Amino acid sequence: MAPHTVHQVIATEALAAERPVLDRLLQLYLHDFSEHAALGSPHGEIDRDGLFAYPPGIDSYWQESGRVPLVIRADDCIAGFALLNQWSALDRPLDRAVAEFRKYRRARVGTRAAHQVFHRYPGRWEIPVAGYNQNALLFWRPVVRSMAQVTEHAGDGRRWSGTVLCFDTGPGA
Repeated sequence: MAPHTVHQVIATEALAAERPVLDRLLQLYLHDFSEHAALGSPHGEIDRDGLFAYPPGIDSYWQESGRVPLVIRADDCIAGFALLNQWSALDRPLDRAVAEFRKYRRARVGTRAAHQVFHRYPGRWEIPVAGYNQNALLFWRPVVRSMAQVTEHAGDGRRWSGTVLCFDTGPGA
């Protein structure tokens, strides 16, 4: 069977009315990673309502400056989401960080959406990748290297455990 060709990929800021969609997508995302969470850690635990917790909470993406919730669509179908913020895994000045990113696989939707986002929000970026998530690192390295000079740093194990990709998409970068 031939792979499906996706003609159009669009990443747009999520409207307040789309909040329930992001809530559900985030639950799928957190479920995917729950198996990697250490027992006894706050990550990967299900609350009394049967939901995975997401500190500081998805509400903050509609309430706080510097946080941006995005919906990714592929040919008018919801394909994923991205959450952007200004938290630095390396505790240094930056303009944006990718907090979470979920997308179609193998149709280059994620790559195309990421490029749109990085062009729409130019500046200094960090993408922290959890140490247990080697698949994410395999995705992000070529995506970022195709558009910017990237440096890789190891987290300090307290603030962040894993690789942090740093790059600039600002003017003259």
